[in-house]
Amino acid sequence: MRRKTHLLQVIMIILLSNSIFMNDPSNLTSAVLDENDMLSSHFADYNATSSTEYFNESTYPRYSLVAQPINLITYPHKGHPEIISYDEYFTVLVNTSEEATDWHFYLKSAVDTVFLNILHKKYVGTLWHFNLKPSLNTAGLFDLQLNCSTGSDYQTHSVKIVEEKSYPFNFVHLSDTHFPSYDDLNTTDINLKRILEIKELDLDFAILTGDLINGPSWMFVDPNTGRPLAAEVGLKLALWALDLLDLPVYIIAGNHDLDATSLVPDDPSTVWKKYFGQSPVINYTFLDWFFVGFGSSRDGLTVEEYNEVKAAISYSPYSPNVLFYHSNFKDQATSLRNSYKIEAMLYGHNHHESLSLTDSTLYYCQAPLFNNYSTVFTVINGTHLEVKDVICDFTALLEETTDTTCTTTLITLSTVFAIAYLIKKKR
Repeated sequence: MRRKTHLLQVIMIILLSNSIFMNDPSNLTSAVLDENDMLSSHFADYNATSSTEYFNESTYPRYSLVAQPINLITYPHKGHPEIISYDEYFTVLVNTSEEATDWHFYLKSAVDTVFLNILHKKYVGTLWHFNLKPSLNTAGLFDLQLNCSTGSDYQTHSVKIVEEKSYPFNFVHLSDTHFPSYDDLNTTDINLKRILEIKELDLDFAILTGDLINGPSWMFVDPNTGRPLAAEVGLKLALWALDLLDLPVYIIAGNHDLDATSLVPDDPSTVWKKYFGQSPVINYTFLDWFFVGFGSSRDGLTVEEYNEVKAAISYSPYSPNVLFYHSNFKDQATSLRNSYKIEAMLYGHNHHESLSLTDSTLYYCQAPLFNNYSTVFTVINGTHLEVKDVICDFTALLEETTDTTCTTTLITLSTVFAIAYLIKKKR
């Protein structure tokens, strides 16, 4: 009887510890932006243009350049670029044989060529890992070029050099471009006009949350078959259009980018992997902020995809975390938010704009670019972010993350002491 009493007392101590140190954070005030019907109504000013005009490589000389698939260089690339400051090095991954030699790396722009010094290299699995540092401190957005004994390769707009990374910094959230058309809308004309406007803004990078292409398009058809153009043709067009932004663009896939259909002669998912690589997950850091993006054709993630996202987030547990994805995956998103204290979650797919602050986390759904929607986020410092004149303060959430680590330690220690106490009493 005494032992049961002691056991109950120990259990009560542990439960009391949990209740003291694991209180729920207070909710921030919710703010919702209503859909703006005016922006999705009249597009009579835009007229369908012949597909041959868009795909004329002699008219647009970078068109063939941006259509470079993933080959030797697997990172960085046009959908997962690298941003570095002066005197900083970065990593390049190359998929070629261990016997490869005679390595030369360059950064190229319209006005500059910068040689990259190799600081360190090693071969792991099937990939070469290089730490590279520019030989000159020259700011700009560059194409990365590689020459070695097994071949040559390049990736357009894959490296940006800035004099210094500093607060505040700005990024634009884009989504659902649906190149080359959507229903009866020529999204290509609309998107190109909007892209040239965005290009004039003071931005550090862009995030695109899926549905880069529409899939089957009856507005632009193959003149030989009268059928919709291949998914690969639409993707090349989209990549060329985004190249005009003159920004590093972090791109993840949506359902229209991946779902198979008999209306196009190729498999969109295979095409996507050809240009953006095998993994649906990308991540990067800008100052204190850690960004994780992942593509999916469903409302939810497979177990493998979900674990890959968790592994990416766990790289930076104490930083402000921003997740970006295509479709709001509900329960899984809530689970990630509860486990890792996500500060902002950005997505698209729904074709309307909404903003809310729930459980101290910012949820933002972006409407389509072809409806003239694009949103600039200003990251003020390591705890504050501004969007649509709403300033989000994540100080309490970040402090809670640190406190949770302390809490876990205290609970673990109390459990150890409790077990030791029971063993002692038993003896």
